[in-house]
Amino acid sequence: MHHYRRPERYYPQIGETVVVKIGASECMMHLGQVGKFLPVRILENGFGQLRHPNTGDDDGMPNPLSWFGGFYHDAEGWYGTDVYEINVQHSVTHSPGKFYVFVEGQRLFGASSLKFEETRDWAREMRARDEPVPDAEVRFVENSAFLPSWWSRSVGVLLDTEVREWVTGTVRDTWIDLPTHPNLFAGRHQLQEAGA
Repeated sequence: MHHYRRPERYYPQIGETVVVKIGASECMMHLGQVGKFLPVRILENGFGQLRHPNTGDDDGMPNPLSWFGGFYHDAEGWYGTDVYEINVQHSVTHSPGKFYVFVEGQRLFGASSLKFEETRDWAREMRARDEPVPDAEVRFVENSAFLPSWWSRSVGVLLDTEVREWVTGTVRDTWIDLPTHPNLFAGRHQLQEAGA
């Protein structure tokens, strides 16, 4: 698994939950949170809401992002320099390290695979129906690297993402590149033997 470090500046979106390493503000020192990796839901007007790492519930009152440490403001808005993961969510139902089809931001039951091309084809088929589902998308979902195992993180995968392959004998292995997961293994396919 790749432990990806976000770029120096990351501008989170309102409603997004990110994992940050809590800095040494007076408030966080008082709460004993300094140096911990914790989920923060981004609110409007430069505020954030800590979420409890065990339950996923809101933890305390909203606070200015600057109190969490590593958040600053510039002409483009609020950004973090200690954002370690994005798109994290509390869940007890997902299996890590798989590709899933999502519709309207919700994971479709049974529409998951270890193979990107399989979920990509499902999403494309849904978009091409007589009654199309235009927002069908593929996301790669895995456990958070910094939070307890019931937290997951996900990243969208464009349906036209280039698939690289390596064929050895009757096995075809595939990889794709994502901003958060360079050289991500995207599935092993068994090929029929010649003449079979």
